[in-house]
Amino acid sequence: MSQGFEIKSASGKKSFPSHPQLQEVGEIQAIQQSLLQHFADLKDPRVERTKKHLLTDILTVAILAIIAGAQGWEDIENYGISKKSG
Repeated sequence: MSQGFEIKSASGKKSFPSHPQLQEVGEIQAIQQSLLQHFADLKDPRVERTKKHLLTDILTVAILAIIAGAQGWEDIENYGISKKSG
């Protein structure tokens, strides 16, 4: 039976043939760090005085919320609030 997209190499580590730079990520902090690295070069088009949150934070929360099943902006907002620390 199929194991999904997972392909194990001879070493037992997961590999992704179409994206050799990808690795298995085990913790949410590693996922967040990877997303931040990918978004680091994006230019934020917003006016400085209207910024309440960092663009990278907004994008990271939105992507993680959608992966978790968010269906719209309210779900994304609720996801972000539920993950807020402090």
